[in-house]
Parts: sequence; C-alpha cells; structure tokens
Amino acid sequence: MLRGEQVKVPSAGQNRRICTFGAFDWTTEELSVIVTEKKRGVEFLEFIKWLVDSVYVDYEHVYLFLDNCAIHKTKAVREFLADNIDRVSVIFNAVYAPNLNDIERVWGQLKRTAIDNYYFTDIENLKEAIIKAVGSRNKEKRKRYRLMLHNLLQAA
Repeated sequence: MLRGEQVKVPSAGQNRRICTFGAFDWTTEELSVIVTEKKRGVEFLEFIKWLVDSVYVDYEHVYLFLDNCAIHKTKAVREFLADNIDRVSVIFNAVYAPNLNDIERVWGQLKRTAIDNYYFTDIENLKEAIIKAVGSRNKEKRKRYRLMLHNLLQAA
C-alpha cells in the first residue's frame, strides 16, 4: 500500500468457523482429521469411533493422548471408552500443559501455512484448504518426531 493510504481487505462480515478434530500418529507421522460444524462431545465421539473402526482398524490397541477439554470427558465418551477398554486407552495430558502435546505444534504449522492471512469466500473453501494442507503435510517426510521418540525411549 502507498504511504498514508489504507488497504481495503475483504472480509466475510461474519466470524464463521469450522471445527477440526485430529490425531497425530507417532509411528507413521501422519495426521488424521475430521472437519465438523460443531465442537461437542457428540462429534468427538464420532471422531474416536472413526479412528478406532477405520484408521486404526488393524491395530490391536489404540492409545489416545488427550488434553483436558470438557468434550473429551463427556458421559457418552466415557461410556464408549469403558465399553472398548480392551481396544482403546486414554492418557490425559497434564492440565495447562499444551507444550507437552505434539499435535499443538502441528495445528500451529497448519494454521500458519493453510489459513492464516487468507480470505475464504465460504466455509467450503476453508474446509478444502484444511484438507489440502493435511494431505500435503502427510506427504512430507518428517524425521524429527521419530528422533524425539527414539531419544525419549533411550533416556528411560
């Protein structure tokens, strides 16, 4: 912009958003996501079921590392986990310690590369950008997560 002139930036006029549930797999370094309209226990339960029944169907046991968000502890989620205790285990992160949860770094990177400072004309374009960014990220070869895991196991 020229000095003294204000650039006009298009805006949707309304703060609309979508919610994304994601799981980062340390063994494959892939991110699995579901995009939903709302962020409630119902959608989170659907996400867990999708992970167990579709994404990790070949795994004998699935370990989920979760933060202490209220939707992670709803009655329906607790019942599902109790009914599937032989298949799914949950480890809750320390309260107010997002730095211990690697997916927070992944979310930050995705926001910076996919949606920050972009104007989306509608929710569908935003969803497409998120899905495309996750796909691109999953195609990249990243070694640092494996190295961090290896170093942690060596120190123990």
